Amino acid sequence: MHNIFITGSSGYLGTRLIEELGAKENAGSIVGTDIVAPRNETDKCTFLNMDIRDPGMDRVLSRHDIDTVIHLAFVVKPIHDLARMHDIDTNGTRNVLQKSVDAGVRHIVAVSSTLAYGAHPDNPPELKEENPLRGNRSYPYGYNKARVDEMIQDFAADHPEITVTILRPCTVFGPTVDNYVSRMLFQPLTVGIQGSNPRVQFVHEEDFVRACLIAVEKRIPGVFNIVGKGALTTKEVASITGTRIIPLPAFLLYPLVEILWRLRVPVIEVNRGYLDYARHGFVAGGRKAEIELGFVPDFSSRQVLEDTARRRRYADRQT
Repeated sequence: MHNIFITGSSGYLGTRLIEELGAKENAGSIVGTDIVAPRNETDKCTFLNMDIRDPGMDRVLSRHDIDTVIHLAFVVKPIHDLARMHDIDTNGTRNVLQKSVDAGVRHIVAVSSTLAYGAHPDNPPELKEENPLRGNRSYPYGYNKARVDEMIQDFAADHPEITVTILRPCTVFGPTVDNYVSRMLFQPLTVGIQGSNPRVQFVHEEDFVRACLIAVEKRIPGVFNIVGKGALTTKEVASITGTRIIPLPAFLLYPLVEILWRLRVPVIEVNRGYLDYARHGFVAGGRKAEIELGFVPDFSSRQVLEDTARRRRYADRQT
């Protein structure tokens, strides 16, 4: 039985995780924190409106006798205030780590991302956990993920008394996902970089939540890629989602996206740096998680996307 503290608990992944943790027979107490209230209240979790930079977090951890922290909170949706984004992601994570030490937490499960590897033309066909983290500086989310991931690894080395598990999922997808990635993938018309057709991969939200549960139960230290099997090309993705891609040359698309982003045109939800990830593959291998964690995804990347597309079409017919 573990008493668990979840940061970023009101997001779709935090919500799913709370549902699964609360359903376990040996479930301890669950405390969820976020700066926005959850969509659906549940008696399975005590919700606290708290910023991850809150200096009083250690008192909350101690009051609820927390032994496990699951750190999900991160600025996912790109924002224009890069200083604030960096402060939340970096200093917020630093605060979570230090307050966990102060409160005597025994296990931290930190969620990183395969975006931390960066999107580069010289990436190997399959990125492994020991590959360097080269998150593109031009895309703040991926860059911050890389730097925070490194921070957590350094923390783990400095605090052997705490078990630290870092999960690096690829794009988490599924029927309840609603973010800028899902909106871009399922819009009827989009633009792409002429001559680019990189491989991309997905992990189903159900598989990701299961990986988190395994990490909590097994308490195995280390870094693990959490990915669906196989990968799809960008054109295969568009075929499944029904999106038509209009190819534009890179020299035109990059400045166009940046101008529209700076003008805050609503349809543009990312800056030009995201285009690097749409141009170069960053496919990661999941063998280590399979061997050491015992995590095997139920859905392949193709099945993740097909399942999501099928459920979205069904939902559209009901409205």
